[in-house]
Amino acid sequence: MKSTHNLIAKKISNRLSGSIFFPNDFRGFGSDDAIKMSLCRHRERGKIERIAHGIYYKPSKLDNDFPTLESVAIAIAKKERITIKPSGLAVLYKLGLVSTAPTDLVYITNGEPRNITIGGKRLMFKATTPKKLALSTELSGLIIQALEEIGQEGLNDTVIARIKTHLKKVNQQSLKSDLKLAPGWIYNFLYKLNEQLKHQNENTTIQ
Repeated sequence: MKSTHNLIAKKISNRLSGSIFFPNDFRGFGSDDAIKMSLCRHRERGKIERIAHGIYYKPSKLDNDFPTLESVAIAIAKKERITIKPSGLAVLYKLGLVSTAPTDLVYITNGEPRNITIGGKRLMFKATTPKKLALSTELSGLIIQALEEIGQEGLNDTVIARIKTHLKKVNQQSLKSDLKLAPGWIYNFLYKLNEQLKHQNENTTIQ
C-alpha cells in the first residue's frame, strides 16, 4: 500500500504547472495531519509553493507563473461550490470607468466572507444577496454592478457617455432580464438611456 506522501506526490506530478490546490484535494490519501505533513515536505523540496494559509500551487521554471488573484478566487469557488462575481473597482476598471487597475480584488459571494493576503495584495469575498448574484455575467449585468458601485450621485457626463457606449453592444434579452433585478434608479436610468439609443438607431436607419 502506497504511503500518503507517495500518493500526494503522484497527484502533484500529474498536475499542470501553475495549478492551484488545497489540502482537502488529497483527502482519502491519509489523515489530515499526514496530508499537512506531506505538503510541508513537498514545499521544502520546492515541488510546491504556498500562496496563503491552506492554498498551494505547483510552480514552473518561469518567473511569471505565480497565480493571479482571479485564478485563486476561481479555484476557491470551485472547491467550495460557491458562486462569486467580481465587484467594486474591478468591474469599474473592466468597463473603463476607472483608468487604474485595482491592487486588491473584491468578489461578492454566497459563501463565507473572507480576506486573504497574497503577495502583498488582498483577495476579498463579501457576502451579498441572491438578487445580486442572479445578475448575468454578460455586459448588462456588469453595467448594473458598476452603477451600484458608482451610486446615483456619481453619475456625470463622462460616466454616462461610457455607459452609452456599452449599451450599444448589450444583448437586449440579457438587459431585459437583468433590469428586473436592478434597483429602481438604475432601472429608470438604463431603461431611458436604452430607449434613447433605440430611437437614435431608428432615425439613422431611416435617413
